[in-house]
Amino acid sequence: MDIISVIVCTYNQENTLPRALDAIISQKCEWPFEVILGEDASTDNTRGICEEYVRKFPNIVYLMPAAPNKGVVENYADCIRKAKGKYIMECGGDDEWCPERMQLCLEAIENHPNVNQVFTRIYYRNDNTGDITGPSHYLFPTGLIKGKDVIKGMMHQRSDQRVSYAITKRDALLEIMKEFPQFFHGKKYLAEDKLVVTLLGTKGDFYSLPDQTFYYTITNHSITRNSIKNNFLYGKNMLIMTHDLAKAVNYQGSLMDIYTHIVYNMCTQLVRKSIIKLFPFLHH
Repeated sequence: MDIISVIVCTYNQENTLPRALDAIISQKCEWPFEVILGEDASTDNTRGICEEYVRKFPNIVYLMPAAPNKGVVENYADCIRKAKGKYIMECGGDDEWCPERMQLCLEAIENHPNVNQVFTRIYYRNDNTGDITGPSHYLFPTGLIKGKDVIKGMMHQRSDQRVSYAITKRDALLEIMKEFPQFFHGKKYLAEDKLVVTLLGTKGDFYSLPDQTFYYTITNHSITRNSIKNNFLYGKNMLIMTHDLAKAVNYQGSLMDIYTHIVYNMCTQLVRKSIIKLFPFLHH
């Protein structure tokens, strides 16, 4: 029987993880599903919460064995290898799905068998203020999207497209992990989204839905927001990742234009954070 595997990679998210897991487990879907918890050596009670959900839902929830911290990408890849589903979905440990998300995504990818990934729109929720906005203006247009166009959009960072927005064929994920193993081991890269979506662009097309199906959480604890130093390190990592991806996919566009765009965005964020730090009353 075909199933859906939901990957939840989590680290130090004891306050929000129950919300995320409750929303997943309460999904109404015609297919059965499993939840794979990739708890990455948290220093708070995140693993204890994971163990609690395994006890409550032993036929649905599986917790990856305890191990030293792997980093985001390798943790994600290990969960994919463990998953049994025909399709993979991912949920952040601080995000929250709408009740119809899983069924909607399943119907879309079953109705478009020639694509490897289907995206939905999202809401943005600021956990500090409670404000809800969305959808992002930096998403691909709705409908069919060619793989080459996804590669171009991701390389230029002109699309805020993440694997957590999507349902993906597991076989396609395993294929890119086998063909490009250098991207899925160790802690060289700080995020999996650009890697996975760009590499999937070499394997086929995508489809994008107009529906907003979950709340993506914006928090000051993320690596791009918790300090000016980490923001700089993340931008530097994006440059390294982009350079490596360009070689891997034999990208023919102007790399200098891409690097300039990344550095511009990084500097803009750094200046903004510096202004807020110096003049906190300007922060709304």
